Amino acid sequence: MTGKNALFAPVTRMQFKWFITDVDGTLLDDDGNLPQANREALQHCRSLGIPVVLATGRRWTTLQRLIDRLELRELVDFAILNNGMIVKDLRTRTVLHRELFLHATVLQAAETLGGINCDPIVLTYNPDGGPDVFYRNLHLMNRDFVDKNPGYTQPVKGYHELSDKSVVELILLGHEPDLVEVQSAIAGLPLETALIRNTFYEGYMLEMTPRKISKLSGARRLAEILRLSLDDVVAVGDSANDLALLLAAGKSVAVPGAPEAIRNSVHEVMVVPEAVLRNFYR
Repeated sequence: MTGKNALFAPVTRMQFKWFITDVDGTLLDDDGNLPQANREALQHCRSLGIPVVLATGRRWTTLQRLIDRLELRELVDFAILNNGMIVKDLRTRTVLHRELFLHATVLQAAETLGGINCDPIVLTYNPDGGPDVFYRNLHLMNRDFVDKNPGYTQPVKGYHELSDKSVVELILLGHEPDLVEVQSAIAGLPLETALIRNTFYEGYMLEMTPRKISKLSGARRLAEILRLSLDDVVAVGDSANDLALLLAAGKSVAVPGAPEAIRNSVHEVMVVPEAVLRNFYR
């Protein structure tokens, strides 16, 4: 199915060289499980030697637990974490690329958001375990995030305490209209923002990374490392934080449950197994 207002001419080439998929709402079902058909699609890629990349807003702590729980270790090769902040080789667990979230930018964003009673949750990269979620006040629906990450959260008196942390993302949870207002209030800051619906947490989530950092920037960096081209990738997604990557991919696919704006911006709308079997064949 082609997006009815697709921004591209139809793609006729069928053979691509690598596969990028969003995780929540795309590869996984609404219960956070991997449907058998999607597992078989990943196995098909593995049998052909097609690199599989997970592109996600998740931090390493939760993605690692997910990979272990769903036994994905032998089926996925790379991950783009926190919307492009970290690119990781999942086979060796090594970081291939890491972006810098300047502490000054974190403080600037926190001051602006705190001024409208919307203190953000700060996510950090901590490969050794322990706290990687920090918060000052639990505004809007942020408590739901803290409650669902027991053992990984830590309150702070001020964001200046995080100067030695590897910050990868700022987030806020809340009702969509409230987060739209917040997004407007920080429009002048050096941040990329994406407002998404996350089925695991209450309400919507506003994700914030440094300017020009996104799943697309992470994919570009990985393409350089692997000596591949975005023209040769099939990318599948379902949310605003996938859109830039989808627009740049050689073949862009939205899953049927994606918002209309996403579905209308891609080459095709189909489920993950169909996207794999139509584009990666023996």
